[in-house]
Amino acid sequence: PDAGPYLREQLNLAPGTPVDLRCFADPPTGEKPTVSLINLVKVAIYGSPKRCLPLQGIYDALMYRFRYFRESPGGPWTRSIRHLLSLKAVFVKVNRPVTDPGKGVYWQLDITQGEGDKRVRKRMYKGNPPVLSTEDDE
Repeated sequence: PDAGPYLREQLNLAPGTPVDLRCFADPPTGEKPTVSLINLVKVAIYGSPKRCLPLQGIYDALMYRFRYFRESPGGPWTRSIRHLLSLKAVFVKVNRPVTDPGKGVYWQLDITQGEGDKRVRKRMYKGNPPVLSTEDDE
């Protein structure tokens, strides 16, 4: 299904407002956008002509639109994006057609998967893992 109506509702965009990175207000000079990185990535992907982008295309879209990202290419935000893409179920890998130049996969949105994580995360505990109580413990 088309992610446009979902994104429009989630981001409180007025009807008729294009769902692309231009829909967000400019942050003060040198400051990070107030919109969450996950929403910026979703809108960058949705706002692209094919509704899918390679990783570098996501970086390029954010750097083109926001000065903050242009001023720190290769900064920590790039690692955060890679983490989000691999963690969140809404982002789906699509193999690049053999006729397309370049390397890597495309990323697209799949709103049917929800906003959660793709897999249960393993938590590391220092010391002993937490113990679940049972009714017999009381």
